[in-house]
Amino acid sequence: MWNPSRKIRIIASRMLTVLFSLTMIFHVVALFQIIPYQYLWGGRLSSLEEMYVMETVSLLVNGFFLWSSIRYLQYINQGLVPIWIRLVFSFIGFIFLLNTIGNLVAFTNLETLLATPVTAFLSVISFSLVPKYENKTS
Repeated sequence: MWNPSRKIRIIASRMLTVLFSLTMIFHVVALFQIIPYQYLWGGRLSSLEEMYVMETVSLLVNGFFLWSSIRYLQYINQGLVPIWIRLVFSFIGFIFLLNTIGNLVAFTNLETLLATPVTAFLSVISFSLVPKYENKTS
């Protein structure tokens, strides 16, 4: 089984930190209606109110993902990544895997073409943080 090195895990968690930060900015932009809600959520939103609910939930969830990425970096720097944070990244990876499938069947080409590779990438990176890590030299 693939067990990424400490360096790979640090790079992956930093990438997730940046990507989740950018995703949160995207959701804020969506909340301010700079992006029409018809282009969000695979074109399945039917009202502005629905968009506010979904984007607020997305912002909160991505905030949790961002917090998890920061915690992972803190743990890896201490030399031991506990199982609970690895389980969180299993969950995050699975969520992004499902999201990738959802993006493939989106009603809008924009979501299919832009979001699918991003969510697939996020899923792979998240799953790379799951294997057990223990720094034997600490």
